[in-house]
Amino acid sequence: MKETIETRICNKCGVKKPLSEFYFRKDRNIYRKDCKDCLRSRNKRYRKNNPEKNRAYSKAWRKANPEKQRAKCKAWRQANPEKNRASNKAWQQANPEKYKAAIKAWRKANPGKRRSYKAKRRAAKLQATPAWADLKKIEEIYLNCPPGHHIDHIFPLISPIMCGLHVESNLQILPAKENISKGNRVSLEQQLNG
Repeated sequence: MKETIETRICNKCGVKKPLSEFYFRKDRNIYRKDCKDCLRSRNKRYRKNNPEKNRAYSKAWRKANPEKQRAKCKAWRQANPEKNRASNKAWQQANPEKYKAAIKAWRKANPGKRRSYKAKRRAAKLQATPAWADLKKIEEIYLNCPPGHHIDHIFPLISPIMCGLHVESNLQILPAKENISKGNRVSLEQQLNG
């Protein structure tokens, strides 16, 4: 037995399409007369020709729906971690003063979390320092670090993939920006050669 597919002709483009290509209006309990493609292109044109109205509408929606907006942003960040990281880095470089102020405000607002992170790092450092580590060489590396640079662990002390040791061969001097952007990640090359 043949299955019949309901179709409709779009009022805008005049193409005969299946009903699945038309939005259903729940308020009137009918399908729209223009297809999804035509409606999308119409909305895109409207947004392009009315950027101020579009911005005002978006701003009002975000203000009226903060939970939905947060959930939407969180879902995007989880789905696009690389784009999110690149976007954050670009913003930090474009707005260094705002970034510093935001960090300072977060530290002031979250002293408990900050102490907790520092304690966790100190404990990891202590546990990651073997008895055979040359503490004098490690101290030398820290003393010879020029201003604007950080001492970086090539293999992070805390990582879900692999954990490094707090020894002189696992330390390197990096520019502060590069070290901060590296974060707690281990590159694929390091994983393979590590």
